[in-house]
Amino acid sequence: MYDSDATQPVLPDLAPGNGGFTQPQQTITPPPRPHGRSGGGKKFSRRGLLIGAGAVGVSAAAITTGILAAQGKVQLPGIISGPTPVPAAHAQIAHLLRRAGFGARWSEIQHYSALGWTGAIDQLLNPNSVSDDLDQRLNALGLDLTRVVDEQRWWVLRMIYSQRPLQEKMTLFWHGLLTSSYKKVGGKSGYGYMITQNNFLRAHAFDTYDNILLGITQDPAMMWWLDLRLNRAQSPNENYARELMELFTLGVNSGYTQSDVHNAALALTGFRLERDGTVQYLPERHDNSTKTLLGHTGNLDYHDVIRIVTSHPAAGPFICRRIFRFFVHENPSQADLQPMVDAYYSSGHNIGAVLRAMFLSPAFVSAAAYRSRLKSPAEFTIGAIRQLEVEVNGQGVANIMGLMGQTIFNPPNVAGWPGDQQSANWLNTGTWLTRVNFINTLLNGTRAVQGQGGAAAGTNLTQGLQAIISRQNLNSPAAVVDYFTSLLIDAQITSDRRQMLIDTLNAGGSGDTVSLAGGSSVSANSLRTMLYLLMTGPEYQLN
Repeated sequence: MYDSDATQPVLPDLAPGNGGFTQPQQTITPPPRPHGRSGGGKKFSRRGLLIGAGAVGVSAAAITTGILAAQGKVQLPGIISGPTPVPAAHAQIAHLLRRAGFGARWSEIQHYSALGWTGAIDQLLNPNSVSDDLDQRLNALGLDLTRVVDEQRWWVLRMIYSQRPLQEKMTLFWHGLLTSSYKKVGGKSGYGYMITQNNFLRAHAFDTYDNILLGITQDPAMMWWLDLRLNRAQSPNENYARELMELFTLGVNSGYTQSDVHNAALALTGFRLERDGTVQYLPERHDNSTKTLLGHTGNLDYHDVIRIVTSHPAAGPFICRRIFRFFVHENPSQADLQPMVDAYYSSGHNIGAVLRAMFLSPAFVSAAAYRSRLKSPAEFTIGAIRQLEVEVNGQGVANIMGLMGQTIFNPPNVAGWPGDQQSANWLNTGTWLTRVNFINTLLNGTRAVQGQGGAAAGTNLTQGLQAIISRQNLNSPAAVVDYFTSLLIDAQITSDRRQMLIDTLNAGGSGDTVSLAGGSSVSANSLRTMLYLLMTGPEYQLN
């Protein structure tokens, strides 16, 4: 049980940092072109695989329509067929790990498949049952967590290398709902508050909503973000009280009034944020008048406010809808939400129970859910790095995510990222170009994304791809294509497009080669081109 009266830990003296971002260039970097062709193969054609959005000036609506059109061409887990059929269990677990994490490596799909559907969900919901050396990896980098760029890099690396994917994904969910930003923490001296909040959200990712809100109410970053530090009995500040009901628990048109907002603000008095970052609750600063909030009357305090709002009939449907739209699809019916709502109230508002009910519901593996959401910038970038097994040191990734529209530790406003609830909002002409260029950067190597030792990430990609091909015993270009299409898009590809990818591998090229099982080889340049075409295609944009 979270002790809501406990103070926050004292933060160290903080040093300056910066979080500036540059704007994306409005050009698409072309993939490396193979040299020559294999006999009888189709001519290499980028147009044959990319959405009709390669040229600058194509409208965001056209880009989105082109990608979402792929939804009608993918099939459900369990009935996947096509050029290279994928077992139903594999596709279902891959679907689960895309939603409950950031995309899975082949070994992770195999691991969770062996557990079975219920066993996989149990492990995802019990992160402490999984050993993880992540803190040791991060500590070795010597990051300065009082600088925004290092804070962002720290979280990016957690998303890439954590063995507890759902815990990290829920941390991102809470960050987009219970928002705060480094831009409003009292200046550079408060940048460290964002790490304090992030660690709290991670530790309590599956806790009761009551405990999560009790903690976030006295969180230093939140006290700055929504002005609770300014809330006084003599001059109540209603900002946090209003957003607590409108954006965190009940939603608009849920029946609360301005009087409820005012009385909630009075009930929330008593906190003081100290200069050292600790939060004190001082009873003598609390307003002791009789207050009425949502029909409950008494000398209410912050415990009462949280208890009242989380127990309200609107709270369960509200938070369950937010979770469903983030993890499943954007248009849930009442029937879709009901198992989650029932779990919310019957479990004492436990979020882990809500998630379990969601993952076990038919809606989660329905036609409406499967690859129905555009990947967020975090899902797109982190997923690509994870699935290609590229070793990176985290530098540059958060900057690219920001150019795609998702700057971690800096949501756009108190309502969070619009794309969390309507994923089409993640895409416009500029963010599409950034996605394409990111894949090119990752595959071909620039210092925009850095690998271990500070070199360009692409410099160690060939070795990594060689390791994958050797481990999987892939013995032909067709086997290579089938492996990566299965891993990246559940083999959801037409026969002619699959053949185009095979022809790209067969085209050859100068430079390094990657050895196949049995003694043959393919051009490393052609392999990167094939992956570029696959990962900039419409299916890979869908989660």
